[in-house]
Amino acid sequence: MLTWGDVRRWDPAAIGAVADALNDGCVRIIAANDDVEAMARFTGWTGDAATAASVRCGSLTSTLDRLVAGASAVRRGAHEVQLALDRIVAFVRETDELASRNGLSIGSGGEIISSGGPAEPRVMAELADRIEQILRRATDVDADFAAIMRRALRGEFTEQGAGTLAQAADAGVAQSGLSIIGPPENGTPGDTKAWWDSLSDTAKVALLQRNPDLVGNLDGVPAADRDAANRAVLARELARLHGDPRRTGLEAIERRLAQPEPRAFLLGLDTSGDGKAIVSAGNPDTAVNVATYVPGTGSELAKIGGDLNRSDKMWASATTAGSPSTAVITWLGYDAPDGITDAANEKYADGGKAALAGFQDGLRETHQGPPSHNTVLGHSYGTTVVGHAARDGGLAADELAFVASPGVGAHDVSQLHLDGVDPGEIGGHVHATVAEHDMINLANLEIAGYDPVLGQDPTDAEFGARVFTSAPGTDDWTGYSKEAHSEYWEDNNPSLRNLGLIIAGKPTS
Repeated sequence: MLTWGDVRRWDPAAIGAVADALNDGCVRIIAANDDVEAMARFTGWTGDAATAASVRCGSLTSTLDRLVAGASAVRRGAHEVQLALDRIVAFVRETDELASRNGLSIGSGGEIISSGGPAEPRVMAELADRIEQILRRATDVDADFAAIMRRALRGEFTEQGAGTLAQAADAGVAQSGLSIIGPPENGTPGDTKAWWDSLSDTAKVALLQRNPDLVGNLDGVPAADRDAANRAVLARELARLHGDPRRTGLEAIERRLAQPEPRAFLLGLDTSGDGKAIVSAGNPDTAVNVATYVPGTGSELAKIGGDLNRSDKMWASATTAGSPSTAVITWLGYDAPDGITDAANEKYADGGKAALAGFQDGLRETHQGPPSHNTVLGHSYGTTVVGHAARDGGLAADELAFVASPGVGAHDVSQLHLDGVDPGEIGGHVHATVAEHDMINLANLEIAGYDPVLGQDPTDAEFGARVFTSAPGTDDWTGYSKEAHSEYWEDNNPSLRNLGLIIAGKPTS
């Protein structure tokens, strides 16, 4: 039985060295086989000795066929296991760090050790669940590789009549993998999660390598696996999109992924059109508090760097507010309006609401341990997307936060729905703010008795939300400014502190 100490000592690079050595061995075997075949083709040599040599050469070639097929299978298996071990070792390191941040440590047998002070029960439960899941995954990987090794020792990686050694190698590699059935068509995130869980860890790695575009955008696939797939897509698209404005956004994502704290996870990537991306600061599958931030008008892949910075600031604010572990996700998973004229149209919100709802469902499905406290917050037109999703089917979340909203498609909070929140208590879970000098206030004016185009201002008293404080914002001669519309994440703005409190599940001011 594997222990925490065993997995903590695992060295993925050592398995990688095995794969490299086997690759070198295959090259040498193929070269030796060329020499044997040259001998067998020696012309002008007849008699008993020639016949014996020909028979011997045939026997050697057959032996080399088996060797190279087996070595190729083990090489492929070793490579896939190395990738699986990389992920498991990263999970171990992240879990040890979570324990340390909360005054705890994990013993070699998997026991949770307190430094003396009281430990938060929720953190203890989360650590225990992580340890159990990691050890189970490690055991699966160990069993997968052991099965490949047993098949190689029994000489099962062969194919009669392969013809050439190269074909034998290809046959060995093919037999080392698994025939993988794809995800359920039109399935829910729960269906996708069940399908993913049914695969062995080695099979998951094989699928991540073969079809990263599919896996990386599937709601219901765990964050670490989506991240692994999308990093491969990111590398490919960086190499492809030279001179393209979208490459600026890809480079911003690449820089963010390279930062150590909090670790970022690339949960979605699509470079078609203006581009879409989903990036999490922190692991949403293990965090106690998870927030999804939906940006507004003008958002696109090329400009995602600023939104990533906002998410990092909210992560820091929630951590300062006392959140034991946090993930803040930049969700650019919809086609945002390009400008103010387009932003008067609800079609962009209606086009994005199902994707947002599906993403939130996926977060619930893949979360490890006790359910996380989930917040969905929008800025500007992003609030309209959030509002439409909550109005027209509901969101798997505990809190909504509307920042500088032009309207959320609802007259009051009773039209919004959050899974698990009693409809009679919804007002206590919806939060809103707008700066005094934000130009968005002009869009929210009621003219000649008509409601604003996108619905009621959620900061109005009759809407029923909890209004929290923001700084007035930059003023100009009109009393409103564009600058005020983007200043909610400035370090000295109380709105940033309040967003951190909302994410951490604490009262705002």
